[in-house]
Parts: sequence; structure tokens; C-alpha cells
Amino acid sequence: MAAEGPHWIKCARVHLSFLAFLGFVNVYMLRVNLSVAMVAMVTPTPPDSDYSGECTLPGNSTTSASTTTPSTGATYDWDRATQGLILGSFFYGYIVTQLPGGMLAATYGGKWLFGLGVLCTAVFTLLTPLAAKLGVPVLVATRILEGLGEGVTFPAMHGMWTVWAPPLERTKLVSFSFAGAQFGTIIGLPLSGWITDALGWPYIFYIFGGIAVLWFILWIVLVSNTPATNRFITTEEKDYIESEMSKISDGEPVTFRNTPWISIAKSPAVWAAACTHFCHNWGFYTLLTCLPTYMKDVLRFDLQKVSHFFPLTLHSISLNLHLFGNAAKILLFLI
Repeated sequence: MAAEGPHWIKCARVHLSFLAFLGFVNVYMLRVNLSVAMVAMVTPTPPDSDYSGECTLPGNSTTSASTTTPSTGATYDWDRATQGLILGSFFYGYIVTQLPGGMLAATYGGKWLFGLGVLCTAVFTLLTPLAAKLGVPVLVATRILEGLGEGVTFPAMHGMWTVWAPPLERTKLVSFSFAGAQFGTIIGLPLSGWITDALGWPYIFYIFGGIAVLWFILWIVLVSNTPATNRFITTEEKDYIESEMSKISDGEPVTFRNTPWISIAKSPAVWAAACTHFCHNWGFYTLLTCLPTYMKDVLRFDLQKVSHFFPLTLHSISLNLHLFGNAAKILLFLI
């Protein structure tokens, strides 16, 4: 039986998990920045001007809790429908590249697909202030293109773990790397508020986009599609991964044609997982996209409170991801 490889801190698969974690931190920082920036980008509306349900200070029926909006950066007179279109346009592109992303990862590997997906989003994030200045159609198109880039990230990473993660380590490695999504949201929202207050909302996009470009350079230099092609992996670790992966492979590569699509479509477990994931995403992305604007326009919180309160609801998601990832590993041993 092959050894498990060097100490975990020297393991290439652990390095991959950490870089993937940072990649998803960038993915979600790039995704959520507009939700907070929108609060500062839109021309403030006076209380009760177009909505009768704003919260007011106790004992004062006319004064709102806060209507402060940072003045750094241009503001736009977008109504609620336009704001919803801009915020939602990201997902028009995001949904399109999910299935193609999985197919491309299976064919060409996930390294470049994941990296270019993040880079694409970073580049269009850097262009977002210019797109907003050019008008709503250009901004919507920019957000759609960002979604097209990010849509391949999760399928690409799943594809990489099919060749990098030994079966009994898979839940731990995958759950840690994907936890970057929650961590990116948790830090991205308050950082967006601080950056807006200090520098102006355009710098949210410049700073987050620049960080993602730097991550892309590290990813391309340090990561490879397979253990066999990695320059930094030890022979001991490579042999261990290949030995463990051979136990669950019959040697026949998975292709589009030999995938049992009908059996998958008939599987109750597949539909249960799909339904659960759909319900989670519905609630999560509704909060992620709409809650900052709701807190500002209806609850009349200022930008700093908006960017600080919302991440508190996400800490439990990140905690549960690690908790149930390890629980799944234990169940795998028991079964």
C-alpha cells in the first residue's frame, strides 16, 4: 500500500486546496461587490418618496434611521427595476456556462478553465466603472460577461478534484476549497463598505479586480491539471494519489457518450441533491443580491451598517460546510 505522502503542509494537493480556496474567495468578492456598490451608485431617494414601508426612528414618524450615502464617485438615477436588472444580469451569463464548463473541464482539465474563468471576471470587474458611465445596456452586458466567466469555476474545480483528491480525503479537500465562496462573501461585503467610504465606489472594482489578476498569476505558475504533471509534487505523494485513484477507476475514461445520462436523470438521489441545491441558491442569492439595497432603502441603514451586518448571516454557512464535510467522511467510513 502506498504511503500517504509527505507532511500535509508540504502536500501538493493541500496547496491546490488552499489556492482553490483563494480562488473562490476572489470569485465571490467579485460577485458581491456590486450589491454594496449599488447602494452608493444610486442617487439617494428621500424617505417616503416612492415607498411607504420605510422603517423610521422610534418616536419619530418622519425621520429615517439613516440616509447617508458616500459622495465619492458618480451617482445614477436608476429606478428599482433598473437596479434589479443590473444586479440580476450576472446570472444570465452564469447559468449558460455551467454545463459546458463541466464538459470542457473533463476534456481539457480544470487548471486553465478555472483560472481563465476568474481572470475573465476580474477584467470585466475592472471595466465596471467605465461600463456604468457608458450606460445601463453596457453595464448589463458587462455583468453578463462576468457571469459567463464565473459559470465555469465550480465545474472546473470539480473536474480537478476527480484526479487530485483521494477518495477518503475528497470531502475534506473539496469542502475546504469551496469554503472560499462563503469567506469571500464574508470579507467582500465589509471591505466594499470600507473602500467606498475611504476612496469611492469605483475603487471596489479596481481593488478586487486587481487582487484577482494577481491570484491568476499564482494559480497558473503553481498549479497543474494532474499530479503526474505537477512540478512541485513529491514522488511519494504522486504514487499515493495515483494508487488511491486507481481503486475507484476501471481504466475507461469518462466521456459524454459513455456517461449514463438516462440513469442519472432517473436517480432519486440526483433529484434530491438538485432540489436541495436549488432551494439553497434561491434563498442565498436573493439575500446576497437584494439585502444590501433593502437595508438601505427600506430599513434606512447607512452603508457601513449594511456591509457589516449581512456577513454575520454567512458565518454559519462556512462553519457548517466544514462540519458536514467531515461528517460525510465519517459516514463514508461507516458505510
